[in-house]
Amino acid sequence: PHIWLDPINVITWTNRIASALGEVDPQNAEFYRKNAEDYAKKLQALDAWIREMVEKIPPERRKLIVDHMALGYFAERYGFKQIGAITPSITTLAEPSAKDIAELMELIRKEGVPAIFVSASANPKAAERIAQDTGVKVVTLYLGSLSGPQGPASSYLDLMRYNVSAITEALK
Repeated sequence: PHIWLDPINVITWTNRIASALGEVDPQNAEFYRKNAEDYAKKLQALDAWIREMVEKIPPERRKLIVDHMALGYFAERYGFKQIGAITPSITTLAEPSAKDIAELMELIRKEGVPAIFVSASANPKAAERIAQDTGVKVVTLYLGSLSGPQGPASSYLDLMRYNVSAITEALK
């Protein structure tokens, strides 16, 4: 789940898509290959920018509390630890128990985590309640969808820049 939050994975997909399109449309194979190459350069630049941004966060503060287990690939690529979730599942449809919430609140306090990261498409009520009780911030990220054409995450590149900026600001 959420494998797309690692831009290096997206480079692999871009190349495979270009190759597949070139096979079914050989007359335009070079066009697809060139576009994939250009996009891969943008993704490599994005990866380098993310690494620069993450360097601004002290290693001991690179701990993520999320609404659901969505940031695994991102965390692994960039040196974060996804230490807890409101819904300890890959889906936002599951419901946490009172015990789950109490344990998460204790973890937030113990680890000194300053923010809970919540998907823009999820219901933030549980996160807001936990934040109120623990004194942390709720930070909205785009994890499973874009924002729309006029929003801050209108493309994949914008989504990643928005998320990384929000994470960096919250954890500095």
